[in-house]
Amino acid sequence: MSGNRLSDDDKSETNYDQNLEKLNGLNLQEENEVSEQDKCTPTLDYLQSIVEELYLFNKNSLENNTEKVSYNKEILNEKVKHVLTLMKTNEEAAVAENKAQYFFLLGKTWSVTQPVNEECINVLSKAVKLNPTHLDAWNSLGECLVHLKRFSEAKYCFLASLKHGKCKVILRNLSIIMREAQLLTSENVKENLNAGIEYAKEAVELDTNDGESWAILGNAYLSLFFRRQEDKLLRQSINSFEKALKDPIASKNADLHFNRGVALKYGEIYTDALLSFEQASILDPMWTTAKETLEDLIKYLTSTQTLYQRKGQVKSKRLQQMTESLNSSFLGLYNNKIKTMKGHVMLEHIPLSKLQTGFNANKVVCGRVVCVVYNQEPVPYTFCLVDKDLSCIVVSVYNLAQGRGPIIGDAVAIPEPYLTNIDAKYIKQTFQYPSIRVNLPLTMVVNKKNVSAECVSQPQFLSKQF
Repeated sequence: MSGNRLSDDDKSETNYDQNLEKLNGLNLQEENEVSEQDKCTPTLDYLQSIVEELYLFNKNSLENNTEKVSYNKEILNEKVKHVLTLMKTNEEAAVAENKAQYFFLLGKTWSVTQPVNEECINVLSKAVKLNPTHLDAWNSLGECLVHLKRFSEAKYCFLASLKHGKCKVILRNLSIIMREAQLLTSENVKENLNAGIEYAKEAVELDTNDGESWAILGNAYLSLFFRRQEDKLLRQSINSFEKALKDPIASKNADLHFNRGVALKYGEIYTDALLSFEQASILDPMWTTAKETLEDLIKYLTSTQTLYQRKGQVKSKRLQQMTESLNSSFLGLYNNKIKTMKGHVMLEHIPLSKLQTGFNANKVVCGRVVCVVYNQEPVPYTFCLVDKDLSCIVVSVYNLAQGRGPIIGDAVAIPEPYLTNIDAKYIKQTFQYPSIRVNLPLTMVVNKKNVSAECVSQPQFLSKQF
């Protein structure tokens, strides 16, 4: 662990008793129970088996989320009542065998019912009070607190458990909660997102074949990518998702395919992105977001290709009128030498037709916006640019604040453009067009002026919790 993360653990240790009382809200007496691992626990074994059956029923109900979901919920509530009755009936014998384990199983039973109630929090708090080494109890308590949006307390639970051992499920949950918006501030965001990556890495190290851990690591990298816009982070995210898919169990998770699709879309790897969104919608037919995202991406690619081919549907005479006034003054600051790490450099103004695939070092292009591509999502902001030679190209701008992009008729200069030839296929459709990707809007010049800082905004990656 990093020094910062250790300091979090130290704080947890210092405030252990104080925070625990805050969690359970009860004046419990300390009970130093000896380890009972070797003790015969027939009652608890029986209760654990019926709780596991309850959890399996709930899991299958959620995975087979059909129009019968309300019916399943009624059955689930009846099953919970039945298990709670058995718990009460066997309480004396179970407590005699292992009091902490009894409270844990009771809390697990309560936690199936959503929203989580205070009774669930109280009994799980008792479990960790009686046996601070009970990692499953710490994890269940933390997850229940997350459902109640008591994120600081949940984080404490996950961190407190690390003093007693490492568990991949808890490490995964720590990685997730480090990205929780309510816990992020301008001061700690970088530290928390980096910590989220490290916790996910530790989970992977405990079991390199666990696809869920790899998926959480992919999410952690993707979250940091949205903050720092480093291509390496996006590649690491996609690679983690690929490893997650090798796990037969994880590969059936719609969230994994959807989040992989998000990463691939930002990488403009559109064929695989479309297939990922399709698979997510197949695995979870009731998840409308996955289906809508797939449909929106198809519409976006179709519109982009059409507008590129038709040069924004602007007539030739009008195009000439729009572009004939373009001259070196529209390059703005790039009409002079600019300071770089290698000294002062004069960028060469070249026509769009002379761009090479990839990074065009020491070059600058300029043209007029002839159309803006409609996109259901604000990122990327996409428009078609036509230069004085009437060559057309697509420009996709990332990290641009909503409503701050160039509009039709604006003159735009882009330094050292990165050219990609989009070539995507889905079912019987093919999407092909050249595209300039702009990750840093501040580098653009619009109507001879630099893009201002207020025009920049970082998108957020939001994945499902727990």
